[in-house]
Order: sequence, then structure tokens, then C-alpha cells
Amino acid sequence: MVVHRLTLGIFGVNNYIVHSPDSDRAILIDACEDYPAILRKLSELKLQLVYLVNTHGHGDHMAGNAAILSETGAQLLAHPLEVPYLRDPKLNLSLIIGGGTRSPEPHRLLAEEDILELEDLRLKALHTPGHTPGHISLVGEGIAFVGDVIFRESIGRTDFPGGSYEQLLETIQTKIYSLPDDTVLYNGHGPETTVAHEKRFNPFVRV
Repeated sequence: MVVHRLTLGIFGVNNYIVHSPDSDRAILIDACEDYPAILRKLSELKLQLVYLVNTHGHGDHMAGNAAILSETGAQLLAHPLEVPYLRDPKLNLSLIIGGGTRSPEPHRLLAEEDILELEDLRLKALHTPGHTPGHISLVGEGIAFVGDVIFRESIGRTDFPGGSYEQLLETIQTKIYSLPDDTVLYNGHGPETTVAHEKRFNPFVRV
């Protein structure tokens, strides 16, 4: 799997373009408001976007949905519990920064252990709530895209609507830390990390 990380937007969101080395068909994980940069990268790489997956429905991770879907014809995927966030600027926090972002409806819903396949790519969805109720992570061979669940030596915020500190810690302990230690965690903000590193050094959820 080839992973291209684009750190964009006013909140420094990591948007990930992933594809097989032998294919020009791609998946985009999260789409911040700087959608022109994402579209330029897709064009530069000569990739056809097939799926756009939102790890969760906060505005900084989905503000580019409408434009990217319109330009590429890709299908949008999200967890059922995130659909209200995609629809509601209050829930997705876009009103806080003076916007009013609403996303198109998902074409397909992804729940626990659903599989997203494209060519020889295979990503399993894990329901990883706590930051938001319907947050998902996508797990491939040796890697996981974990959105705002866990960061390098930190964790996602839980003081937004639908957040739960206790639930987030449980998610990390039972879902993220159950992955192999050498799994690379590609998160929504900041540098990637590994399960082993977080088990040892994360001050919030240390093993």
C-alpha cells in the first residue's frame, strides 16, 4: 500500500491518499477544507479517487467532502452514528470558526469489521468511539488510520458534543492496543507513531 499524507488546513489535518503500487485507483481518508490541494495531489499522481472515507464528522475532517465528491465522482463512506455530524454545523463544530459546513450524505455506511476493498487493498473498519460516537479507524496490513482517537504521546479531545473520556480510553485499550505492536498509526494530526511506542510512552493510556 502506498500512503501519501497531506497535512493541510488551519488545523493541520492529515489527509491520506492510499492506493496499490500497481493501480491508479485510490482511497482518500478525511478531507479538510483545503480541497484544492487534495485535488491537485490526485491530479499530480494521476489517480482516480474511488472512495472518500471520513474517520469522523468534525468539520476539519470533512469540510472538503462536497467539492471533492463533485469533482471526482467518488463515493462517501462513514459510520452510521456520524451522519448527524455530517449534517449539522453545530455538531461538527464548523459554526465555531464562522462556517456552516454540511456534507453530502454517505453512499455507504461502515460499521465494526466492515471491509473496504479496492483492487488488492483491504481495510477493515473498527468502531473507535470516544472522540465522537461514530468514529472509525481503518486497519490494513501493518498500518491503521486512527483519526483523532490517539496521537503520538497524546489522545483526542473528549470535550466536544458526543465525546467521552472514559469511552476513548476504553477504545484505545481494547481496539488500538490490541493491534500488533509494530502497527504504524497514521493519525489525524501530527506525526505517525506505533502501537508499541504509545503503550510505553503515552501518558494517558500507558501499558
